[in-house]
Amino acid sequence: MLGWRVTITFAAALPLALLANGCSDDGETSTGGNGTTTTGTTSTDPPGNAPTYYKDVAPILMDNCASCHRAEGIAPFSFLTYEDAKIAAYSIRNTTEQRLMPPFVLDNTGDCNTYSDARWLTDEQIKTIGDWVEAEMPEGDPADGPEIPPPPVGLDRVDVTFDMGVEYTPDASLTDDYRCFIIDPQLANDAYMIASEVIPGDQRVVHHAILYALDDESAEQAAADKDNQDNRPGYPCFGGAGVNARWLVGWAPGGRATTYPEGTGIKLEAGRKAVLQVHYNLSNGPMPDRTRVDLKLAPSVDKEAAVTPLPALNLNLPPGQERAEASFQFTLPAQTPEITIYGVGPHMHTLGKTMDVSAVRGDDETCLARVTNWNFHWQSNSFYTTPIRVRGGDTLKITCGFDTTRRTEPTTWGEGTEDEMCIAFLYMTR
Repeated sequence: MLGWRVTITFAAALPLALLANGCSDDGETSTGGNGTTTTGTTSTDPPGNAPTYYKDVAPILMDNCASCHRAEGIAPFSFLTYEDAKIAAYSIRNTTEQRLMPPFVLDNTGDCNTYSDARWLTDEQIKTIGDWVEAEMPEGDPADGPEIPPPPVGLDRVDVTFDMGVEYTPDASLTDDYRCFIIDPQLANDAYMIASEVIPGDQRVVHHAILYALDDESAEQAAADKDNQDNRPGYPCFGGAGVNARWLVGWAPGGRATTYPEGTGIKLEAGRKAVLQVHYNLSNGPMPDRTRVDLKLAPSVDKEAAVTPLPALNLNLPPGQERAEASFQFTLPAQTPEITIYGVGPHMHTLGKTMDVSAVRGDDETCLARVTNWNFHWQSNSFYTTPIRVRGGDTLKITCGFDTTRRTEPTTWGEGTEDEMCIAFLYMTR
């Protein structure tokens, strides 16, 4: 099952979870999280030792929120000024306390790993925001504030670009439009992807993008057949590429240029095509988009990496359950050499709630990933701070929890909107 470079199609959707920010004008009123209305007579000087925006809150927002919450970002409003933050203060407090924002579904507390690219606030940072709101959002001294960060920096070198080739305007009759575009990068030689950057054409509508490799002629033909079904660019594809495809690169709002672990890279085969799946959310309107993916390549790497799925394919969930589970385990053959797992990407659909992934060796069980507050709209693949090693004889286990209370029929494995999945995608090398 865990053969090298396993291919699988899967659904991944990341429409923006909008913050329900309070309604406010400067110096007027703001609706609190409990539905009450408070007078916005914010003072510059904080009461007692209360945190202020510029000294205490702005550094948190600039470090963790500004990449999305800016005029050109995917978020529906900006956090770059005190006035912006004051208007949305109750929403900022509530969504950070619930760990809905910043969007990161993996447990980064240290109880089950930490991640080098985690979008994660510490408990102290969350408390600082809450205390600031409780103190009625004191502004403080602008001289204490941080600089507004520039947009994220891209790759230091681009060797090939996977470009949609055309502008695509999402279907205005849909709330969410999932579209796949066939791309021929015209690679003359095999190469290894060692860094990547997804560049959305218009971040107001692009809510995720995933690049897949088509490794054989039959996959390319299957994609071409789908592409010919209508006269619009690309083809509809809620469930990933819709054909046998190998995951290469994923992007979600706030995503930046990614450099893969030192000495590793994912192979791209010469002469083969790819599919770029883009999920468009039309909350801001049907703006045209031409998303591309820039890659930094190397002719060789010390260790070829692969994104290998650990799936519970036997998923069959009874209806009407607050918690229905799907589980799977796989024991690595005894002769399997040591494998290094550098990161993980959990995946479920809209009924998903929790996921636990682990490696068992004798009486010892190592946590590989934990999700306690799944959000279908914010999926990502993340690298561990410290890689994890497994070997022959170890058992890899996955258990997903789902809420089926609104279903009247069993839910089974599949790529459709009403189907479900339970997969952990592991970035690993031998």
